[in-house]
Amino acid sequence: MREEILFEITSLSREPMRVKAFKFGKKDATPSCVIVGPMTGDAIDQLWIASRMVRFLRQKELENPSFILGEIVVVPTANTYSFNMGKSFWPLDNTDIDVMFPGYEKGETTQRIAARLFEKTNNFDFAILLEARKDHAECKPYVSLLANGAEDVDDARAFGLDFIHIKDESPIDTVSINYNWKIWNAKSFSIISGKKGELRKNDANKVFDAIVRFLSKHKIIDFPIFEGSIGNVVTYDNIEIIKSSAAGLFDTLAHVGDRVVHGQPLARIYNTLDGTLMQTIIAPFEGIISCAYDYPLIFQNAIAFRIIRLEDTQLP
Repeated sequence: MREEILFEITSLSREPMRVKAFKFGKKDATPSCVIVGPMTGDAIDQLWIASRMVRFLRQKELENPSFILGEIVVVPTANTYSFNMGKSFWPLDNTDIDVMFPGYEKGETTQRIAARLFEKTNNFDFAILLEARKDHAECKPYVSLLANGAEDVDDARAFGLDFIHIKDESPIDTVSINYNWKIWNAKSFSIISGKKGELRKNDANKVFDAIVRFLSKHKIIDFPIFEGSIGNVVTYDNIEIIKSSAAGLFDTLAHVGDRVVHGQPLARIYNTLDGTLMQTIIAPFEGIISCAYDYPLIFQNAIAFRIIRLEDTQLP
């Protein structure tokens, strides 16, 4: 293992922010893979996964140097300031680094961070971003692909996770690191999991195992693995969004990963002052809950659940 300072950003009031990378295998070996951890300071699951990946690769490489067949680079996070200060986005101006790519070296701080991170990570065969959802939601771990004509479902199935979400591109996606990796011909994937601000070890371990499985199947490491899920493909057309019709205290009755049937109560919303039942949220069809609202207070018209229709998923 080679531990390096990938780049640093100076500060007027504190130590420079140094972004570290952990490198394994021989430089410029093929196939190669870069794994980038969270860019928001509340994605604890993703930081745990990245740090555990560094520990795993280091230990296995010490035991057997030929364990690494290609080149692997892990960047646990490019936003240590936000983690240190308990903030979600860049703490000085509350901007999201992952809407600044490919970056601008002479721009604002987050633009410069994006430019330097992209410069160091845009030349790999495979690129994996670990991220949490940006909304108030807990979700079942899944692989996200941008539908720009270059998606590779077979490669995504190598992770062995239950769902692969092919996402239609929106204008904001064009300034994400995932989109820009694709522009430079990397096969790029986002793995989305967990709940912001918390460590969910069961889900984090599933994602860790998925990355190890991916690296093994693509001959980047020499490591025996168990097969995972077949990888059901879903799009926005397969996902039903269930919204609240009232604001109040949110009492969930169903959880992420649950299989639900038509007419099943999913949650109740109570008036915050007098306890009156305002709404019972009912499942409109049979499916699997992929995401659920994760905060005890809910607004009117907030997304309470996302449910994947079972009959709509695409098998190989």
